[in-house]
Amino acid sequence: MNLFNYTMKLFTLLATSMLAISSASAEDYTPWGYYTGNMEEQSIGLIGAGVATLRIAIFVPGDGILAGETIAGANVPVADASAVTALSAWVTPTLSSSETYTERVVLTNYTNGFNQAIFAEPYTVTESGCYVGYTITVNTSLGTQGSTYPAVYDRSTQAPNSFWIWYSSQYGWQDIGADYGQSCLQALFLGLQVPETAAHFGTIHNAVTGADTETEWPVTVYSDASEAVQNIEYTIDVNGAKETRIADVSIESGFNKSGEIMVKVASPTEPGVFDVTLAITKVNGKENSLADKPTVISFKNLSRILQRNTVVEEFTGTGCGWCPRGMQGMANLRAEFGDRFIGLAFHTYNSTDPMYPNYYISASKLGITGAPSCIMDRKKVMDPYYGTEQNNRYVLQDFENYSSLPAEVDIDLKAEWTGEGNDKVNLNAKIESLAGGEYEVVYVLTADSLTGTTSSWRQSNYYYQYSASEVGDADLAKFCRGGEYGTSRFSWNFDDVVIASSYNSQGINQAVSLGTLTAGQSVEDSYTLALPTKAALREAVEASIDKVYAVAFVLNSEGTIAQAVKVPVSKSSGEGIESVSEDVNVSVAPCYDLQGRPISTPRRGQLFIRDGRKMIVR
Repeated sequence: MNLFNYTMKLFTLLATSMLAISSASAEDYTPWGYYTGNMEEQSIGLIGAGVATLRIAIFVPGDGILAGETIAGANVPVADASAVTALSAWVTPTLSSSETYTERVVLTNYTNGFNQAIFAEPYTVTESGCYVGYTITVNTSLGTQGSTYPAVYDRSTQAPNSFWIWYSSQYGWQDIGADYGQSCLQALFLGLQVPETAAHFGTIHNAVTGADTETEWPVTVYSDASEAVQNIEYTIDVNGAKETRIADVSIESGFNKSGEIMVKVASPTEPGVFDVTLAITKVNGKENSLADKPTVISFKNLSRILQRNTVVEEFTGTGCGWCPRGMQGMANLRAEFGDRFIGLAFHTYNSTDPMYPNYYISASKLGITGAPSCIMDRKKVMDPYYGTEQNNRYVLQDFENYSSLPAEVDIDLKAEWTGEGNDKVNLNAKIESLAGGEYEVVYVLTADSLTGTTSSWRQSNYYYQYSASEVGDADLAKFCRGGEYGTSRFSWNFDDVVIASSYNSQGINQAVSLGTLTAGQSVEDSYTLALPTKAALREAVEASIDKVYAVAFVLNSEGTIAQAVKVPVSKSSGEGIESVSEDVNVSVAPCYDLQGRPISTPRRGQLFIRDGRKMIVR
């Protein structure tokens, strides 16, 4: 949850008055949307950000009854027309930061309620779907509270893709439908025929099973039909073994309605990548109009079940005032899940951060637009404290969900100090594929308990402006007014800090691709990472040299993390590091740091050289 989402969390306004209706659809236009009401319900909510231009969109899927159909325009909801200074509707295949659309129409007359916008040319929905949206500019001095909160939504139902919002280039497009509700925006289809029955399965990404086992998957059933769904008859085909099954499911009538059933899959005895084909043949005992549109789910059948370690890459920085929340979330994950949690905090929010790494993948390449944010196993971006807010366990629940999936590969990693002055780490990884596929490995060095005495090490904090009761979460109270760290900036010992990686300055992984592996095939790989050269970071790392760790994670062909491991960096088998007492007598022989500079008194935890031997003060 970035600053914008956090502000919305605190200041969401729920309207209790009815909104007027205007501009009824023509008879040949069929409105379709996640919200199918008429804006008269008291569950309508309004959110926004004062004087602003907002972009709102919904995703129109390219499957089901919508494939190949044409969108003529949109029903654009307006809460306070007196404050609107600009309004347009549009359709586009993908969302981008620039306002480039396939079709766009500017509205000059707007009223409270739905405003019908018709494109110059109809847009045909492809299999990949599209986005229908509107751009609205308001001036709060002209209107009421409805102008301050112009993004009209229905808070009674939450669903992904039902409410995309763009507030600024800093945050970009965000899908907040699963957290806040459904936008009241509707697409207008031309001549869309609504069938009595029209059900189809959703898909599952990154599905895995164990060889010769039975696995149950929760699979979503979608319906766009005039009749509610009580039960379905469907076929399941796994590797050529086909059977018919019946399942009960409760789905309301109308557009874009859904329910969920559990599908039991008997996996093949051999490991590998297989397909399961699902097709709904009957709905409520009647022939399904979408029976000829099956869903194919590709799954990885693993040779053995291995516990997954989940990587949490956190975008953070000392200049980010909301990032204390992320720091606490990462600490909570470490405390709850121990070694199963692999944190990679990359401090690239502000360039003045002393922990800014030389090279790492950029936040934008991970789909992250604001701090604090994190991504789990390269699958979903979320807040590192609140997560996706499934329940009051926040990010802990998300981590539990992700780490419950078995690992797709097995990794054995060894890391040893090497190089002149032990300023590098040699990594050796043995990687075994459990199902087969195309992989690449990424290497990272992290360090714990990093701190410094200069002002650049002090963490910015916006929470000091609020009381603990205003924030609400007990473990954030220490950052609030009157708390232990309740100042605008505070000192901290930073953990999970990325200090080196196999990415280059363009964010391109330099480790050799592992290529395509068959199930059970193993490969070995080596890579060397150097300690950072930036003085402030290097000094902090040397002070915590016994808290430097090596991480290796493997990416599959989908770009998600198949498995990861984290190990402490050990002494080189050929050249050890001698431990000495804190009282080092430099008159015996001079001491040098790892850059060859003379030092008078080595600090506790510092790695140094004397008489050609590597030593560390304990």
